[in-house]
Amino acid sequence: MGDAVDAIRAVWAQRRPELDTEPIAVVGRILRAARFLQETADAWLSDAGVTRTEFDVLSQLRRSDVPLRPGELTAGVVGSPAATTKRLHKLVGAGLVTREPDPADARAARVALTPAGEALVDELLPRQLAAEAQLLEALTPDQRRVLAGLLRTALEAWE
Repeated sequence: MGDAVDAIRAVWAQRRPELDTEPIAVVGRILRAARFLQETADAWLSDAGVTRTEFDVLSQLRRSDVPLRPGELTAGVVGSPAATTKRLHKLVGAGLVTREPDPADARAARVALTPAGEALVDELLPRQLAAEAQLLEALTPDQRRVLAGLLRTALEAWE
């Protein structure tokens, strides 16, 4: 049987048999899984008017005891500084975050949740966790622990 990645590797094995396509077996599946998870989250979060990456920014602010600089937000989510700026403009416009000058550095800004942003995270987080738990039911608890450990090892090396 197999999945789409197996099919991709089979074609490469015919067209370029001298190439070792083993990296595709891992990287291809991680990328496809990430895209699937992102699209799934975006679909159910759209009712709340946010994307998964915007929700990640809001969640990072909810976990913080102090307002954060945009660069700190970029470091905590997937994306570029330009993408963070775009997300912040949308979130400010939606009344979910505020962006104020940094009192210690007039060139910088600090971003904080508004009460509406905090309430949105508190409402959506349990739903997000339940939706992700449902997706992960395809794996046994032991498989989830092993996968989490393998991904942690890889991310520790890459980050």
